[in-house]
Amino acid sequence: MTKAMHQIESILSQNEKYRLDDPVPTESQINQAELGLKTEFKAWYRDFVGLGGLNDLRFSAEILPPQELVENQRYIDSRAYVAFASNGCGDLFCWSVGDSPAIFLWDHETNRFTEDAPDFVTWLERNRF
Repeated sequence: MTKAMHQIESILSQNEKYRLDDPVPTESQINQAELGLKTEFKAWYRDFVGLGGLNDLRFSAEILPPQELVENQRYIDSRAYVAFASNGCGDLFCWSVGDSPAIFLWDHETNRFTEDAPDFVTWLERNRF
C-alpha cells in the first residue's frame, strides 16, 4: 500500500455512515475512461475510486466517476489537464497530465488554471467536512 493510498483510506474511514451503497467502478470502467481521455489516470485517483471514495458524501466538491471525467473534459480547452471534481458552480478541479502532483482549479469564466493544492491528499483533507 502506498503512502498516498494509506492517507486516502484514513480520510475515507472517518464517518462511514455518510456513504452511499453504490457499486465501486470496475477496473474495466476505469480503463475504458482512460482510453476515452487518451491519458492514464493518476494512481491516487485509481486508489480513491477503488477504496469506494466516490460513495463518500462528506466532500464539498463532487468527485467525478471515471465516465464523467470523459464527459467533463469537453469543457476544458486544454489536453494538459484532466477534470476530476466539480465545485458545483461550473468550475472544475483538475490534475495536470504529467508528473506534477498539484491540483488545479479551472475557472469556467476566465478559462484559467490556478494551483489549488500541492497534492490530492491535501486537497481531499481541505474539501472534507
